[in-house]
Amino acid sequence: MPRLRLDADGNQLRHQVLGGRAQIVQYDLKPGVWVYRQLIKGTKRYLSRQLHSTTQQAALREAEDLFLAFQQELDQCGQKALATYAISDLLKAWVKVKEERQATGQLSESAVRGTTSHLLGAVRIYLLNHKRLTSIGEIKRDTFLDYANWRLTEGWKLVPSSGERKPPKESTVKRDLVHVKDWFQNFLIPRGYTETLPTIPKLVTRQDQLDANPPIPLEPDWRLIYQHLERWAKAGEEFGNPRVGYWRQLFRHFVLISYNAGTRPTELLGKIEKRRKYEMDGSITIKEVLLGGLRWDDVKVEMADHLTESGKTFEFPEAILHIRYTKTGVPRDVPCNTGNFFVRWRQFCDEYRRKHSLPALTQTDYVFFNPYTGKPYTYTQFHETWKQMRQELGDKLTPTRGDKEYTIYSLRSSYITNQIEEGKDIYLVKQLTGHSLEILIRHYDRSDVKKRRAEATARTYTRKPSNERLVDLEKLGSQSLIEWTIETRKKVSKQSKTATK
Repeated sequence: MPRLRLDADGNQLRHQVLGGRAQIVQYDLKPGVWVYRQLIKGTKRYLSRQLHSTTQQAALREAEDLFLAFQQELDQCGQKALATYAISDLLKAWVKVKEERQATGQLSESAVRGTTSHLLGAVRIYLLNHKRLTSIGEIKRDTFLDYANWRLTEGWKLVPSSGERKPPKESTVKRDLVHVKDWFQNFLIPRGYTETLPTIPKLVTRQDQLDANPPIPLEPDWRLIYQHLERWAKAGEEFGNPRVGYWRQLFRHFVLISYNAGTRPTELLGKIEKRRKYEMDGSITIKEVLLGGLRWDDVKVEMADHLTESGKTFEFPEAILHIRYTKTGVPRDVPCNTGNFFVRWRQFCDEYRRKHSLPALTQTDYVFFNPYTGKPYTYTQFHETWKQMRQELGDKLTPTRGDKEYTIYSLRSSYITNQIEEGKDIYLVKQLTGHSLEILIRHYDRSDVKKRRAEATARTYTRKPSNERLVDLEKLGSQSLIEWTIETRKKVSKQSKTATK
């Protein structure tokens, strides 16, 4: 520790603040400069701050103010109080935790991207700019109660966007708040930055927003898509570049298999994910990891007996797909009627590779990968090709509820809808698709209402009015009971004949 400076009488320049709770001192290295120092309880270390005052009296007053301010910012050990940490820093710290989990394979790249875009986008703007908060301790129980209204009316104008700037869907606002809750429950509260979870308003997602991927009915839309892809793939063979023809056949067979197997796109196509790797020296390197994708040894085709409507038996090639990479992390097997598609696609691939001097396929090769690179095609390429197909079909496709457009995920929702409407057990569909029961029940309820239309709309249009036999005690008059009974029966009989006519 540097030596204290001495005054003219040989005494150390040191004065007590608030009865010894702190001191102001001067050091030999900085003569004339007053320094505030406070002994950290239970240690031999000091908390120090250089003061602006040049006189002793002014330095004492400044030191008193500084001591009182520190009581709000420091804990009993003299460390910075956790509640005073900056909101912006803690948002970034949580994103870094997510990135580290992704680097070890615990989270997907899309999950980290979602955390980053929601928390460092709209949520940060709301807390720092709209609410004008700086430290985490300033967030109160009611802080997020007006978040949804702000996000839908003003916030969307402030959030950076690469596309068209427009108000978000209510489901997007709901995801914002889900990420806020995750931040509090799994980072801030366990680490002691705060003790309570703010009130997160519940938003109800309307059904029309849940219909983002409408199912494609067999007639006429699926038939139109099937025929269009057949012509489109055939036309691709006429291009001078053979890769065009290969891509078109690949896309066609991907669509056919997805519609009849109900798989997620990444389960068949795979994707390359970039992960951060933190080195010992603090540097960060980026590595690529292959996730998902269907291999040829994941496909088993076998002939099975099927029945016609008349009860005759015929053979039909079925396929069993072993899905290794799933959203839930649990592999599953999917038996489906796609054997013909896999046989035809394998024959095309073998012939293409022979013709263009590419290595022959092995069992560990991927079904839908680029044969020249051995890597997945980008999801954007599939999305844009689907969009082009939809535009070419145009008005031929049937308008959907809410004018939602068919997406690649509509292939999956079509499979689920078709299975349910064919009367398949909902738990079997859950096993085949890897979906949650909550989502499947939503599909099931909608389909069940349609199937029970006749029951719901049945009416008895020729229903006869009932012969009410009420005794009006106010109108008995002077008639005897026998006379009144005879007259009443005549009236009822007359009313009945009139109603029948």
